[in-house]
Amino acid sequence: MGSRMRRESALRLASFVILSVIVLFSFTAMAADAPAAPAAKSMTLWDTWVAGGWCMPPIGLCSVFGVALIIEMFIVLRKSVMLPVDYLMAVKTAIKSGDIQGAKNLGALKKGFLVNVIQAGLEKSGQELQIIQDAMTMAGVKEATSLQQRIGYLSSIGTISPMLGLLGTVFGMISSFNVIAFEAGLGKPTLLAKGVSEALITTAFGLIVGIPVMAFYFFFRNKANEITTEIEIDSNEVALLLAGKIKG
Repeated sequence: MGSRMRRESALRLASFVILSVIVLFSFTAMAADAPAAPAAKSMTLWDTWVAGGWCMPPIGLCSVFGVALIIEMFIVLRKSVMLPVDYLMAVKTAIKSGDIQGAKNLGALKKGFLVNVIQAGLEKSGQELQIIQDAMTMAGVKEATSLQQRIGYLSSIGTISPMLGLLGTVFGMISSFNVIAFEAGLGKPTLLAKGVSEALITTAFGLIVGIPVMAFYFFFRNKANEITTEIEIDSNEVALLLAGKIKG
């Protein structure tokens, strides 16, 4: 059930990204074929985007992935989803009353980090405390690793975006020096400025994408660690109840 939901979520995310990429490249191609704006006219944001050259679509793609992941994390990293209090209280009540099967049935109605950890402990009900804790720990590590991996994609995007901008800067400067070397660029400032403009634009957009994405990465990472700690505390209490170490 959980894996199916994750596959469906990944499929929706992939569909959104692919559609966004198609639209992005289509508009970029249309803009590239459009006649250049007069020199005296101030550049719009879209004109600036097009002037950035071939590095801009990959940077735009990074922004699409980044926004999609940020939205997903805001949806997933909620305590009502990760740490459902009503489920936790119901499980504790069922265990205290000796209704282990009832506690297991509660997990069939919900899926999530805490639910999966507690379900792993319920499967070892009646055994020694260490065995129950080990089962819950393994389930917790699996869930935490999966969560941190998804959050880690934001770090990758936040690192790659400025690097793409830097790559565009390098190619823009190469273009400018080629104008100077082969086209008498010092006498043609327009041609020289084109390469310099491309170099600066790609750097700016790479940072515009990278800085917020990295900020959200640290925010979500800290929030995930906080929730994981709370789940460890709650799951340990459930383990003690299952092993009969504490009474209701």
